[in-house]
Amino acid sequence: MRKIRRTSRWKLAALAIVATGFLIWRIYDSRQPGSWQRVFATREGQIGDITATRMRIRSDSRFVALPHRRALGRMVEIRHGDRVVVAEVLDVGPWNIDDDYWEHDARPASERGRGFYRTPVNTAGIDLSDPVFAELGMRDNDVVEWRFVHRDFTVLPRL
Repeated sequence: MRKIRRTSRWKLAALAIVATGFLIWRIYDSRQPGSWQRVFATREGQIGDITATRMRIRSDSRFVALPHRRALGRMVEIRHGDRVVVAEVLDVGPWNIDDDYWEHDARPASERGRGFYRTPVNTAGIDLSDPVFAELGMRDNDVVEWRFVHRDFTVLPRL
């Protein structure tokens, strides 16, 4: 009887160690930045409109829009030239609402001329709010690189 209890305690302890290791790995993995996406970016504008997160867009609203609801609330790092900005995804767009191209290492559907409500007039894969657009030093719509980062992410200077 005593041997059975001792064996089951060891099994339970081993299972707890494995579960703890898995949990630590998942937390570590979730805090690693995602892969870089190189897409055409547009300025969202639309001051006064409502975003997918029910926020009224103001001239000082810092956010981006990606074309799938699963991206809402996540943080992204965006690069344009030598400038870098970290912003939250607070809207769904441009052109599509069900195009999680980053999940499949694919290109945005807008590049193939596919849009949810209408045919895209450009190939944008990300929309930038006016302050993010300005912080990146953009004068016109252009190609940017972006990736998902964790909420406490700090941009490090390039060497």
